[in-house]
Amino acid sequence: NGFFPSITLKAILNSLTCEVLEHEGSFRTPSDQIQFIAQTLKGNPGLRVFLLIHNIDGQMLRGEKTQSALGQLASLPNLHLVASIDHINAPLVWDQFKQSQFNWLWWECVTFQHYAEETSYENSLLVQQTGALALSSLTHVLRSLTPNARGIFRLLVKFQLENKDNPSYTGLSFQDFYQRCREAFLVNSDLTLRTQLTEFRDHKLIRTRKGADGVEYLNVAVDANTLVDFLENEKDE
Repeated sequence: NGFFPSITLKAILNSLTCEVLEHEGSFRTPSDQIQFIAQTLKGNPGLRVFLLIHNIDGQMLRGEKTQSALGQLASLPNLHLVASIDHINAPLVWDQFKQSQFNWLWWECVTFQHYAEETSYENSLLVQQTGALALSSLTHVLRSLTPNARGIFRLLVKFQLENKDNPSYTGLSFQDFYQRCREAFLVNSDLTLRTQLTEFRDHKLIRTRKGADGVEYLNVAVDANTLVDFLENEKDE
């Protein structure tokens, strides 16, 4: 369901490999999973798999790599993809190559129904408990930033997760963070980093505070479980 705020490519591939093809074990990358699906279906030409995706242009699915992976699945001879789109400009997501992979047969199926079910996830207990809305918002904001900005944010997220079980952890000092960013070739001056941190602060992604020693400490303003899911998504992308 593309309307669900925590849907990921990994979840779609897992449903195919684990639930449909009954594979036990894990895969290193989404590409490995797609290759397994392709080989399994090729070895079983009589097996027909129908993949139904409601709102394939949903916020969590419209990324370039996700659409590319779905296109690869759709191009498999005995995997049939049935999907709905929500936005009138959704076809702009697909270039000519992806269009040829999906090879859509278009039907207009406007229901004129209210978005009651589609928006129900926003207030569901499941979403509140898993932080799915936070994950959706976080992903949306980060996709609008430069690759360097995303790298800076990931660096801060990883350090915070490494210290999530440390009760005395108060955040990463600006100076330490600046040094880490320089070593990762993400910034070349503290002014560049401060400018980026201001943008994070404007989006309410981070908090800064001064300690008793006068040092500025940085924290990501998102719970640990959501950050773990975020890094998983980034790895899949």
